[in-house]
Amino acid sequence: MDYPWFERHVLLPGYYPWAPAWVSRDVRAGVAIAGIALVAASWPAGRALARATLGGAARIALAVALALAASELVLRRGDGQPAAWRAAKLEFRLGRPDPQFGWVLLPSRATVLGPPQHPVVYAVDAWGDRAQEPQGAPDPDLPSLIVTGESIAAGHGVAYEQSFPAMMGKDLGLQVINVACGGYGSDQALLRLGDALERLRRPTAAVITFVPVMLFRNVQDYRPRLALREGALGLVPPAEGFFARLRLRDLLVNEVRYLSDHGLRESTRLTAAILRESARAARQRGAEPLFAVVSIGRRRTLDEHPEGALLRELFVEQGLPYALVDVDPAELLPWDGHPDPAAHRRIATELVAALRPRLSHAQ
Repeated sequence: MDYPWFERHVLLPGYYPWAPAWVSRDVRAGVAIAGIALVAASWPAGRALARATLGGAARIALAVALALAASELVLRRGDGQPAAWRAAKLEFRLGRPDPQFGWVLLPSRATVLGPPQHPVVYAVDAWGDRAQEPQGAPDPDLPSLIVTGESIAAGHGVAYEQSFPAMMGKDLGLQVINVACGGYGSDQALLRLGDALERLRRPTAAVITFVPVMLFRNVQDYRPRLALREGALGLVPPAEGFFARLRLRDLLVNEVRYLSDHGLRESTRLTAAILRESARAARQRGAEPLFAVVSIGRRRTLDEHPEGALLRELFVEQGLPYALVDVDPAELLPWDGHPDPAAHRRIATELVAALRPRLSHAQ
């Protein structure tokens, strides 16, 4: 469990771009301490097991089963609502579950959230998308920029006018349809993109954000998701069955941010197919696609990025248009680690610079 292993299996698919410096050190130290404790306990436990009777073993098995049952009951407090580890997330405070998209924002409402020193108004229009005001809806006949993706694209932590989608719309002279939502995977971003394309008569461009944590989100099975079946993408329901409904199982499978080598290969293959389909869907409706990849750190070449090999596989080798934008850690909001207004301004500037020539060429 050296750093390259930890980076590949835990940080890259589970935490980038928000991993604090202590994650690797503290988690690895915790695992080492737990291993030492297990080794220390193994000798007396082995001796006790050697002397155990059938009745004693049965009592231990019963105690373990009751402990697991009690844990499940505790985790099920408020059953029927999102699990406790999701309920506090912004997307579940502003939205509702959805049978196709997993969750969506509640339309025609404005909510103030954030720390007392930095309240942010999250206005959602009649289409259920983040907007300047909760009243009204986009005009389907106007040339439009669709932005889809996760919390960075949704402008988490900043006012709407300070988010990069709003700035891009102003710079390009396009109506903005921001269908991004916090916590989305690449599959949810694709589904919301398709929904927006169907509503609009003049989609001009589509900006799709990607951060490596989407590798993990794309295989979470507590929600409807896209999966590869015989090489084709299809929507599958949440995991079903007795064990799938257990909160303990949900916590371990869907919240412990770790992917094995096999899991990484399968998630990368799935993500590559989703990104290809996102670009195809946009172009089919006449919208120029651009993938916005946000990475935390100093300005670097592609190969200097920890996620460089992944980005090369997903974008370069597939011939997908992308812009890699580095955000300095000093440009992150100190209370939640998302880009601040200055970072959003720079993201918008770099994306417009990458997208404008493509729009001119398309015309």
